Amino acid sequence: MNEDEIFKLAKAIVDSTPPFYGQPEFWISAFIGIVGIGFSVKAYMEAKAAKIAANQAGKTVKIQSIIIELTEIPQRLDKLNYELTFSEARDLLSEISRRTRRLIAPFQESAGLSDVCNALKFALDDAKLALEGVRPQNTESESQPNAVYFAMEGHFSNISGVVAEIMGLFEKRTIEVD
Repeated sequence: MNEDEIFKLAKAIVDSTPPFYGQPEFWISAFIGIVGIGFSVKAYMEAKAAKIAANQAGKTVKIQSIIIELTEIPQRLDKLNYELTFSEARDLLSEISRRTRRLIAPFQESAGLSDVCNALKFALDDAKLALEGVRPQNTESESQPNAVYFAMEGHFSNISGVVAEIMGLFEKRTIEVD
């Protein structure tokens, strides 16, 4: 076979074969491909929505956990012993200060929470100053009976009120739907 015959044979093969887009197999494959892409896009969008919902649920659970921990603080402060000693008051104030500061730390810059977080820190610092004012001079006895209770009762009540306000703001966040 010479070169001219090979060229004619190749041209005859090309001319006798219909174009690929004219064959039914092409259109079936194209339809399946388009449907597959559509399902992929839909699955991606649903996965993205599920991820957002899971993040929101995680935030709600975290806030609910914080509310539960904060609930313990006013309950402890409401059961303040009338015969409160300086060391008991100091330990209680230290524990409450540590717990509340840890719990509110992530929210101090949040809109709507920064003012009440600052109010809580101020109330804790104010209570610490009041407690220093009733520090016993000797370890054997305190100067007046129930002096620590009377000095701290109002401050602990103030702390309890601010904590309750923070809890309410957290609960409001969990109730709001975007």
